[in-house]
Amino acid sequence: MSGEGLTIAQLREEIATSSAKAAFDVIVDGFSALGGLTLIAHHKGFINTLRILRGDEYCFSSIPNDEWVLACIRKPELRRGRLTPEEVLVAFPDAHVNSKGEVALRIRDAATASRWLEMIRAAGPVPADP
Repeated sequence: MSGEGLTIAQLREEIATSSAKAAFDVIVDGFSALGGLTLIAHHKGFINTLRILRGDEYCFSSIPNDEWVLACIRKPELRRGRLTPEEVLVAFPDAHVNSKGEVALRIRDAATASRWLEMIRAAGPVPADP
């Protein structure tokens, strides 16, 4: 089931702490400002997710929780070769590589969310569609 009717504002409402809400706001605003990306609120099963796509590729995600936002760099983005799991783990020692080979980090505050976005921004511009 897709997230028909689910909004980004509703995703934000799932977060209990003000610091995690601020982190979510930074993530939404930051990815929106990068350009070339589409942000979609998505529902599957009992998990609501902010999917961040470049064209048809699902490159990033953010999953709201009570006290943090789980930010993921997904396989399509890692295949670009501009970010490697090793580089991300050096910059964010609390991050981990999940069973799908994606890099995930629990972000609890706006400062960490800003650093996360800066790392992604520094990896290079989003290429234009061919």
